[in-house]
Amino acid sequence: MSKRFKPTLLASAGGLLIAAAAGAHHSFTQFDQATELVTTGTVVRWEFNNPHSWLRVNIPNDDGAETLWSFEGSGPTSLIQRGITGATFEPGDTITLMYCKMIDGRAGGHMGWARLMDGSFINPSDGGCNGNDANIERWKAWLEQGFTSNKEAEAAD
Repeated sequence: MSKRFKPTLLASAGGLLIAAAAGAHHSFTQFDQATELVTTGTVVRWEFNNPHSWLRVNIPNDDGAETLWSFEGSGPTSLIQRGITGATFEPGDTITLMYCKMIDGRAGGHMGWARLMDGSFINPSDGGCNGNDANIERWKAWLEQGFTSNKEAEAAD
């Protein structure tokens, strides 16, 4: 192996390892991105942290008990650019969330959009679930019709 080739090979291998690690960090494979669900619950805690924020929400079960769910969102830099701050979600607030559920069935998912107590919609997503304006508008119509899943709404169209 030539003396020039060895450093190039090492640098290339290092670059591939870094790219793989970054790709793994930003993978959304743990979420079912094809299924968007809506739920309503009570905010327990808003963790406005890097690299991702987390919203902890008590969601009522069919039997009346509650389960603590965890929803991942974007990091503070992106959220602040959208007007979302560390005070956007306060403990005790009742909110409605659209999310993409965890594939493994755990109580959690990735936030798409959130409807706050004042009725406004915000997009805390960083790509794991579609929270953009067009999807919010689509969901507003579906919510008026009582849908809580994109699958049932699309089947009804």
